[in-house]
Amino acid sequence: MEPENKTLIQKKIELAQSEYAPVVIELIKDLLKQEDQILIGDNEFSTIVNAVKLDTQGNILRGMVDYLENIRKGILHEIKN
Repeated sequence: MEPENKTLIQKKIELAQSEYAPVVIELIKDLLKQEDQILIGDNEFSTIVNAVKLDTQGNILRGMVDYLENIRKGILHEIKN
């Protein structure tokens, strides 16, 4: 049985290195798909708002993928608990 007193950093490393990391990414994608993905709005302002939302969502997803990859590469091993 594994010890229950792992640090948050240890848990992040474990998740990033596990078979579940791609599942986490898919869950995030599912959430992003739930939002209204229409770019063209009723007016110029709503179109700009929609574009900013889509850009932000893409940045979040890309950031999560990059972060998980960096964790796999050992970025969190450099942080002291």
